[in-house]
Amino acid sequence: MSAALDVEQLTFGYPSASLGARRQVIVKALDHVSLSVQPGRVLGIVGESGSGKSTLLRTIVGLNRGFSGTIRFNGRPVDHGAGKAGLADFRAGVQMIFQDPGGSLNPFKTIRQTLAAALARAPLGIRGEGKPGENKLGALLDRVGMNASALDRRPSEFSGGQLQRLAIARALASNPSVILCDEPTSALDVSVQAQILDLFAELRAEGRAFIFVTHNLGVLGHIADDLVVMYRGKVIETGPARQVIASPREAYTSALIAASPRLKHRGALLNQARERRESASGGKPA
Repeated sequence: MSAALDVEQLTFGYPSASLGARRQVIVKALDHVSLSVQPGRVLGIVGESGSGKSTLLRTIVGLNRGFSGTIRFNGRPVDHGAGKAGLADFRAGVQMIFQDPGGSLNPFKTIRQTLAAALARAPLGIRGEGKPGENKLGALLDRVGMNASALDRRPSEFSGGQLQRLAIARALASNPSVILCDEPTSALDVSVQAQILDLFAELRAEGRAFIFVTHNLGVLGHIADDLVVMYRGKVIETGPARQVIASPREAYTSALIAASPRLKHRGALLNQARERRESASGGKPA
């Protein structure tokens, strides 16, 4: 099976403080990073703060410019300088969910306005003719477990878990095949984390690929098929998630695992939260 998304030798640096009048030092945030994810699979990326995880996702979607290397979506090279027309398929097919959903939703716009704008940017075959109606917007909210009554409210009126669901609804507006997640559950309690991870599992079962960035090995041990370990902008270890966690090859990976003493405990808590919800809903996932 061909990769839904792959990157080869991706390298990117941030300019640091100048040395002298004319010299500027570039700090390498990504150092020849290569990875790929296939449809219906979750690729987890783990590493301490500053390892390049978030920078990698932001570079893939074009928020960081001036990188070198190759990004391919469904086997085709992505040129972030191609303009809107040249990037239409990529922008519809690859969506990103950020760590802070409140910060990624315009506080001055209603959810109706936000979702309508996302649908307007989607390819015609997805958004349909004319303005998106109540049914289409309501269907997006229903997909993430929200009620259509949310449409005329603003982000400040929702909890953290609800905001993350709304951010996911906006991402789903273009029917993406690849979803990039940057610490999407870090600010949520365990029960809400389990709900969001259940939603991701449903989307994955539809054949969508995920790249899931987090510092929480407990979450990745629970959902990831494959694992990439990053250190100072480099990929230092890859493999099946369970294998990497159970038998790490690198000392750095071992240190990350040792620093996560609640790895198994968090997985158990997520399972318990899921079981409680299924019990309360008559055996069906909430």
